[in-house]
Amino acid sequence: MPRPPQYSGHPFGAILALWAAALMLAGCASHPRLDPPPLPAAFSLPVDHDPVTGQPFLHLSVLSYNVAGLPWPRRANAGEAMARIAAAWPEEFAYGSPDVVVLQEAFVPSATRMMGEVGYTNLVRGPQRGTRADPLVGPADRAFRKGRRLLRGERLGRRANSGLLAATDLAVANVRVHPFGGHSCAGYDCLANKGVQLVEIDLPGMPEPLFILNTHLNSRDSSGASEERSLYAYRRQLTQIEAFLDRAWRGRGPLIWTGDFNARHDPDRFAAKEEHIRGELAHRHCIRHPDLCVVTASWDNDEPWMDTQDLQGFVQGQRVNIEPVAIRARFDAPINGRMLSDHDGLEVVWRLYWSEGEAESHAGL
Repeated sequence: MPRPPQYSGHPFGAILALWAAALMLAGCASHPRLDPPPLPAAFSLPVDHDPVTGQPFLHLSVLSYNVAGLPWPRRANAGEAMARIAAAWPEEFAYGSPDVVVLQEAFVPSATRMMGEVGYTNLVRGPQRGTRADPLVGPADRAFRKGRRLLRGERLGRRANSGLLAATDLAVANVRVHPFGGHSCAGYDCLANKGVQLVEIDLPGMPEPLFILNTHLNSRDSSGASEERSLYAYRRQLTQIEAFLDRAWRGRGPLIWTGDFNARHDPDRFAAKEEHIRGELAHRHCIRHPDLCVVTASWDNDEPWMDTQDLQGFVQGQRVNIEPVAIRARFDAPINGRMLSDHDGLEVVWRLYWSEGEAESHAGL
């Protein structure tokens, strides 16, 4: 989480800083109720056929966006900021909204409402404040556990949910969530119940479901923890994502993984991500196959994935193949002189394709 304001001029500066951190997240627990759970929607994507091979395929767009939906005092007027995103939505997506939107730092209730206001019917959240972690990995080492600091928010417990939210009009078949837990976070990040959500989507005509994983990993400098400590927590979180996918996904369909990976300009973090999360980056695939992928984004070097916190990647399914065919930056320009968030949105258009007859064999199972 971003570092709260510091009060170094006050004799009780450390205590006030801690109070600010707690207050920053205390208002995040109350969200609009999403009960009952989302039901499959009537909207579906058209299945086309390749004119040369006859192979069936469909296109699906996914937007990942860290909306900086933090409450006061970390961000003043967050509700107004979410309203500005909603107001900008029709012009930004004049030719149609993304099929799936995944948000990070959607802590404030207005972030949840915003997705309903722009027209999405299925809204599903990640781990909530009280969601408990399953023991997917062993205990943290003793030195890390003993090093938890009250004045860095590491012993206060959770004061907010994960900030993860997914929105779509497609048929949501299942949602699995996992929080990282109190011994897999560092610094002020421990005030939020960060983790992962895995959304399973049924697409009529496609022989297996699509899985989309959304996450937000431990921050670095803004966590207030040492680099060594935050990197240790970061690696434990990635280990849990790997174990979570082995349990909840199990290769049962194509996977898109996305979110705020907090690995910008950090080779150690990026290498850890590469070690624990299978598949290929959309950015890297598009650089390797420029004839098959349209890029509408400003890339300043040959490794643009190192210049951003926000990534999307993919793993093939057993019956369905997946590849990116377009990448675009969204909300990447000021509106009335102000950015809508401290992140740009990352939209990727995906092509999913399979062999003729796979859908029929799947239906007969």
